[in-house]
Amino acid sequence: MVIFGFIRKTFLVTACLGIVTSASGFTFAQSDGPEATGFTKDANTAVLKSPALKWEDKQDEEFARRGFIATDQELVLKDAAGNVIWSNKEYDGFLKGEAPLTVNPSLWRHAVLNSIHGLFKVTDGVYQVRGQSISNMTIIEGKTGYIVFDPHISVENAKNNLALVFRHVGRKPVVAVIYSHSHIDHFGGVKGVTSEEDVKSGKTRIIAPKGFMEAAMSENVLAGNVMSRRAMYMYGNLLERGPKGQIDAGAGKTAEAGTGSIIAPTQVIEEQAARMEVDGVELVFQLAPGEAPANMHVYLPQKKTLYIADNCFHTIHNIYTIRGARTRDARAWADSIEQGLRFEDAEVLIAGHNWPCFGKDNVREHMNNQIDALRYVHDQTLRLMNQGYKPGEIAELIELPPSLAVKWPLRNYYGHVKHDVKGIYSLYLGWYDGNPANLDPLPPRETGKLMVEYMGGADAVIGKAQKAFDQGQYRWVAQVLDYVVWAEPANKKARELAAAAFNQLGYQTENATWRNAYLTAAYELREGVQSEKGGSAEGRGAFIMAIPYTDLLDALSVRLNGPRAFGKQSVINWDFTDSGEKYVTTLRNAVLSYKKGSSPQADVTLSLSRLGLLKLLSGMVPLELLETTGEVRTQGAKEKLKELLGLFDRPSPTFPIATHEPIGP
Repeated sequence: MVIFGFIRKTFLVTACLGIVTSASGFTFAQSDGPEATGFTKDANTAVLKSPALKWEDKQDEEFARRGFIATDQELVLKDAAGNVIWSNKEYDGFLKGEAPLTVNPSLWRHAVLNSIHGLFKVTDGVYQVRGQSISNMTIIEGKTGYIVFDPHISVENAKNNLALVFRHVGRKPVVAVIYSHSHIDHFGGVKGVTSEEDVKSGKTRIIAPKGFMEAAMSENVLAGNVMSRRAMYMYGNLLERGPKGQIDAGAGKTAEAGTGSIIAPTQVIEEQAARMEVDGVELVFQLAPGEAPANMHVYLPQKKTLYIADNCFHTIHNIYTIRGARTRDARAWADSIEQGLRFEDAEVLIAGHNWPCFGKDNVREHMNNQIDALRYVHDQTLRLMNQGYKPGEIAELIELPPSLAVKWPLRNYYGHVKHDVKGIYSLYLGWYDGNPANLDPLPPRETGKLMVEYMGGADAVIGKAQKAFDQGQYRWVAQVLDYVVWAEPANKKARELAAAAFNQLGYQTENATWRNAYLTAAYELREGVQSEKGGSAEGRGAFIMAIPYTDLLDALSVRLNGPRAFGKQSVINWDFTDSGEKYVTTLRNAVLSYKKGSSPQADVTLSLSRLGLLKLLSGMVPLELLETTGEVRTQGAKEKLKELLGLFDRPSPTFPIATHEPIGP
């Protein structure tokens, strides 16, 4: 489409608006990375020998393989530009056998299970494609067609995996698509399984929980750029796949690139326990906020199967996610899972990630354990908060009870008790821990310089850190050298030793996202921040074209460079010809605000479409040219418009994280 051809050339628009983007299409090489030290070997061997872990229990593997039909062997998917957006071949080549000493054995076990990929029959008329995207796509066979739950994150993966269903189950039309919640890995591939034309004609229904569109469009817009950058660390998109690099992301292998899409729901579930029949299949919907604010479970009474979305799968979940997001309410989350227990005859539990749970007793035990883990971490955090403990102290004090910690689905593969505890603390009390020394501390670069000076200079700190490294004190090495890197970002000795510590921390951790973050930091400390390359921009364009104008204007307001706007004032009317909407923006006191309607006192009035707006914001097409082509019409003081356009920041999608290099004014 013309839109996408243009958007591919105007990535800066997405950066300007702060919209979460797909991962870039290059990787850091780790195959020649450092070996595990003796301390790391001992730590990982101790995990393997731990009597608390039931290595002989093969139930998860049996459940993960049950009902296997077929797979796309050595699957490698590319986008229209030839960039690899998904590859099972990389993982299939090394994820087998015993855990190497550079990987925590418990995480290796989980990564191997997540690598079992293909099409599976869950029960009569219920199928899943797993392991061929970070999320599962569930397919329900109706009388005349398929009902698709959560069609992956990208159009390419969804289209490919639906074709797998067609080849082995039968070709039928998609009569309905159900979005369980508002995260992109559960709706982004919708245009790979249906089309806007089929939705408009009524051939395909789109069903979602109340608040879906608002949450899907706004959740990651305002802070989208920073979330996207941090997600590169969390999911390890930039790491080479292998025993010294990225092996998993806990919820699945990794977040793919590719083309994102969205089609607005035609039917919104607003009532608890709403029932409907879709193509002869009875569905019971249960509004269940937890992992997402707009979220629902779906029960299939005829199949005795409960789709619990992302509210529980085979890992401790993220009450707080390290890519950054609003902390989830652990109490409400536990209550939502408990609601799912009301379907007492459920014999199969399926989710948006990992593998199913089979058998009524197993289903109930799995859900109850997840409930108890959420409540335990929540309640114990509050208990210690009320005694005056600080976040870092609480994170060291809380572990799951032994009766829960031995359960494989409650290991720290995706979420982690330590970062969940800190999220809960922040949810109730915010960033301030009550210690006045932390009320207005010096900024990190100044702190780093003074700390290094107090400790005798960078060489002295590095020398002491080397001794600590030789004693296996990797957490401390990373922590103390962070001061040096803040003080002296170009200090190669400090960066190399900090990177070595991060490598060992990554090799030891059971948490896939922590491993990815540690190893990405190690590479960036050695090689510097890499510019984004590759990846598909079509997904970015799809979301820009779908975002309500109010969200676009909100995104612009947080990209306004306040100091640059000091003393500037303007009133601008925006008449959007494609929707008929009219808004007026006011720049006053270095704040950009908007409201519906028009102002007769406006400095300038613009008439333009959404695509015209994107071209204008990109700065790559001059206003005069847009006026010549008729894509933008102006009336009034155009210099006021040009002045406003010059006040927006365009943040880099690859700003430094581990290297602490200056970002700029």
